[in-house]
Amino acid sequence: MQKNFLVGIAAGIVSFIAMMSATTGTPILQFVMFLVAPLPLFLAGLALGWRAAAIGAITAGIAITLLAGPLVGFVSAGSQFGPPVLLTYLALLNREVASPGGNATATEWYPIGRLVLWCAVLGTLLSVILLMMLGKDAVEVQENLSQILRQAFEQFRAQSGDKKPLSEEDLETMTRVALSLLPAASGMLMTGILLINLYIAARVTDASGTLSRPWPDLAALAYPPVTPLVLAASVVVSAVLSGFAGMTAAAASGAFYFAYVLLGLAIVHHITRGNPGRFAILWAVYFALFFLNTIASLVVAIIGLTEPFSPLRRNFMRPPPHRGPPGPD
Repeated sequence: MQKNFLVGIAAGIVSFIAMMSATTGTPILQFVMFLVAPLPLFLAGLALGWRAAAIGAITAGIAITLLAGPLVGFVSAGSQFGPPVLLTYLALLNREVASPGGNATATEWYPIGRLVLWCAVLGTLLSVILLMMLGKDAVEVQENLSQILRQAFEQFRAQSGDKKPLSEEDLETMTRVALSLLPAASGMLMTGILLINLYIAARVTDASGTLSRPWPDLAALAYPPVTPLVLAASVVVSAVLSGFAGMTAAAASGAFYFAYVLLGLAIVHHITRGNPGRFAILWAVYFALFFLNTIASLVVAIIGLTEPFSPLRRNFMRPPPHRGPPGPD
């Protein structure tokens, strides 16, 4: 317990320093520090349990509260430091189940697919928090976003030497486009940040021998049957409703869309096992995702959505001979 306490406090201090570093420096450095701020808590949680992550989250939250006030501390604790506690708790959740013969028991771990969906849910909530920080309603969000875009555009033009002012018509068009894309994009971004931190922490703890659960077969990723309905409902609601309700639904659609992109990639990894051209196929898929992001990600997401009735069903593919534990795919 003392080890959990000390490691948790140390992880919280490191997360606090990373969070504060995200407020200064170049935009790229700020984004990187914002990205890795929860990582120490993920490492502590996966190595020693969720209580260590909770101690770290409380430590970081108190530190930010003393520095920036209770509101900032509460928002930071809930958005940046709270998710590692829940996700590490779920990642290490397990139960003993009877083997088919009934003579022994086996440990059943929390499914990775559901862990990804929890990241999507948390990503949606974090996106809503981000939008609420921009304003109390859709009108105020649009006004504040317009000011942010104006400042960013003017700064960019000043650095490039272009002195031509930005017209109100162009600014309004840019704001409208950004506002329509921001909720879904923030949902994907927040979900991705959580998953990246969880994956890196799992890799580090697994390499160090401190990860409690065995490494899962990521290519066997699967979601509950009701998940496509959640994605479809979020898309419909975002198209019908306006205001924060529509923004929340759009954030959920972006988060769950990202989850299905991951499922599509898992299917591609699974069905190419044992294929001589596997490296070339995977390279081509990731190359397309990087350079043809929207179209390629849509195709990959459709592969995940249509798996139950498509020719690429993993449960009907004969797996190749495999020795040892599953690899990183």
